[in-house]
Amino acid sequence: MSACLDTTRQLTRGTAILFTVMLTSLSGCGGSDSGPDIDMIPVSGIVAMDGQPLAGAMVEFHPTGGTKGNGGFGLTDEAGKFTLTDYHSNPGCPPGEYGVTFSKLTLPDGSPIPPDSQQGGVGMKEQIPPAYNLFKPHAIVQAAKVNAPESEFEFKIDSKFKPPRSFYRE
Repeated sequence: MSACLDTTRQLTRGTAILFTVMLTSLSGCGGSDSGPDIDMIPVSGIVAMDGQPLAGAMVEFHPTGGTKGNGGFGLTDEAGKFTLTDYHSNPGCPPGEYGVTFSKLTLPDGSPIPPDSQQGGVGMKEQIPPAYNLFKPHAIVQAAKVNAPESEFEFKIDSKFKPPRSFYRE
């Protein structure tokens, strides 16, 4: 009987430790950083590269400083226009300051990746310079400040842009 009681105590203690570890790890992955506790501000805009609308590019807003939430993302249409949603499919993103990145993956010849193909197996090529598609909190190339009641942005990308060496430091 005491062996059974010891096993039960070990299971209960193990379960409590596992539960505590899971709860602690989840506290940084959402919780107060998402959901109904945070005001969402509608965010839209346009992206141009070398003066032309940039179609099919992913736009991501990465929170900086004390900005709450997980940011937002959107895909540009043929006119280069985008509208953000957060990572829970809610429209907009929380108010605050953001570093903004852009990515456009294509086939090596510049044509779009077919929707039914395995993207990793077709030889993708990034069409936007690394300074615009790598988020570096110490060297933000494009920034945005989201304010109520809504925020609209115009981003201009230079395909020949070369960031300073300090951009690549860790």
